[in-house]
Amino acid sequence: MTDPGLTTTDSDANEQSDLAVLVRARQRLRELVVQLEVAPFAQQTAESMRAYLDEDATRASSAFARWRRLPEQSRTSQVGQALRGHL
Repeated sequence: MTDPGLTTTDSDANEQSDLAVLVRARQRLRELVVQLEVAPFAQQTAESMRAYLDEDATRASSAFARWRRLPEQSRTSQVGQALRGHL
């Protein structure tokens, strides 16, 4: 059953669900944290941060806002599905 506040499928096959967007954003942010710890002033680190902001940040922020509006039980269920790989 799909919660109306969080998309799990899209009509455009190129679009990701909100949950997939959030999982991807979390992974990219973890990668950025590692880069910041290992090489905080490297050109690649700056490029990675810019790429995240250009490519993922806006969509992730919007998806997160929709996710936060869901009842807590629905959010918990969504996180459990994501952790089990059922996007």
